[in-house]
Amino acid sequence: MNQARQPKRAVASKSPALDRARDLYDRRAWADAYQAFLRAEQETVLTAEDIELLALSACMTGRGQDYLHALERAYHAYDDAGQPLRAVRCAFWLGFHLLMRDEMGRASGWLARAQRLLDRDARECAERGYLLLPVVEQRLGSGDCEGAYHIAAEAAAIGERCGDADLVASARHQQGRIRLQQGQVAAGLALLDETMLAVTAGELSTLVTGLMFCSVIAACQEVFALDRSREWIAAMTRWCDGQPDMVAFAGVCQVHRAEIMQLHGAWPDAIAAAQRACVRSQGIDRRATAAAYYQQAEVHRLTGAFAAA
Repeated sequence: MNQARQPKRAVASKSPALDRARDLYDRRAWADAYQAFLRAEQETVLTAEDIELLALSACMTGRGQDYLHALERAYHAYDDAGQPLRAVRCAFWLGFHLLMRDEMGRASGWLARAQRLLDRDARECAERGYLLLPVVEQRLGSGDCEGAYHIAAEAAAIGERCGDADLVASARHQQGRIRLQQGQVAAGLALLDETMLAVTAGELSTLVTGLMFCSVIAACQEVFALDRSREWIAAMTRWCDGQPDMVAFAGVCQVHRAEIMQLHGAWPDAIAAAQRACVRSQGIDRRATAAAYYQQAEVHRLTGAFAAA
């Protein structure tokens, strides 16, 4: 994981508990890191950067509400510390995750707050590109695929000029999805392949890596690019296996494995993978849980076990 794309680290602390929490975070021991940050906060004041690390640890361990709460704290801490761009980035991620939870009002409010903060500063920055990403999705939703594509290209260009690999990958993947939606399959897959080079090379943050895996695999399956699906699912499985206490993407990974096993006729293995997905995501990721139950039902249907389906 490239630390240059993580929250900027504060100077060494005088708290052994906080130093331990930071070390656990760097080692991607997400559950231990989360608890360590909570313990550290009992004996010292966390910086804005440390609160953001607490938020990300909560996210990786499937504590959605705790993630949003800590990220909101990080936003205010950055704003109070005179770091508006870091505050903008926190507001963007708050808006993004609320959109994924279908909480449109709160999501819109956070994205508007981020834009208002950004409008106070005329400098070019990666944060301007991040705030274009929801605009791309809005254009896509209204049927303006070509307009969405050009906005995504603008976001990618900003990411390249600002040296932000997360932004470049997110925008390129949007371009790829748009081309697939337009029926330009070869062009779309080429853009997604470019995105996945950054993902599999470990050039992106953990959160964006997981998001890109999920979205690209789903896009490949929609156009029946099964060779790529298998390749990226295998890579995602290795990535998840290297972080055994990560909850955020583990259930989705098992769902994708079940889908590929089903296509190959390995029905008992597909059922087992879908059941593991339920265990990993139950009460944490309702979309992954629903997909896992659906996948079990689909395999039961194919094998004639209609009552079980």
